[in-house]
Amino acid sequence: MTNIWAVNSEHSYTKVEYVAEHDWFYIKWSGHINPDDVVKTAETYLTLQRERRCPKVLNDKSEVTGDWEEANDWLEYEWLPQVKETGLQYFAMVLARDLHDLGPAQDLQRRLSSSCVIELFRELSAAQQWLDSRP
Repeated sequence: MTNIWAVNSEHSYTKVEYVAEHDWFYIKWSGHINPDDVVKTAETYLTLQRERRCPKVLNDKSEVTGDWEEANDWLEYEWLPQVKETGLQYFAMVLARDLHDLGPAQDLQRRLSSSCVIELFRELSAAQQWLDSRP
């Protein structure tokens, strides 16, 4: 059974991987993303999370461009109520290198923080260490 799933669009590629040794999902984004890409990836993750019920997710947007902020309403009102039931407790987000997504990421952090602990990072290694330090 594979532990890697792909979500492709015309301008982006996203890999969703279950990392057993850490019991988390690692979502690696590449390319130019838009709100539709975010929704498709979030739906894929939700389906997998319902099966695995992992307490942690590592969302790595370090290699993307694009404006995805319009997806935040959907994430808050459609996705969050469903994912809350799956046991997600910790959400680490690695920001794009040029920090163009800082505003949308901070907005998402505010929206999700009542249901899980969400932290923003500039470096993948810092996000991994933070998640590893969570119970």
